[in-house]
Amino acid sequence: MQQLKRSGVCSFSFRELCRKNNRKEAAATFYIFLVLRKQLVLELRQHKPFADLIATAGPMFDMIR
Repeated sequence: MQQLKRSGVCSFSFRELCRKNNRKEAAATFYIFLVLRKQLVLELRQHKPFADLIATAGPMFDMIR
């Protein structure tokens, strides 16, 4: 995540992040997204059911090391 911050990327796609992952890895990544959302590190948006999740920095993003 720090690498994303340094590179200036303001959002990223769950689908793109998991493009080469198997189902187990994708499920683990989804769980991490949910945990980071709960901790206010990420904001997640999904425009309709089964659409891609778009993650952006949340209020606590700058607090992670």
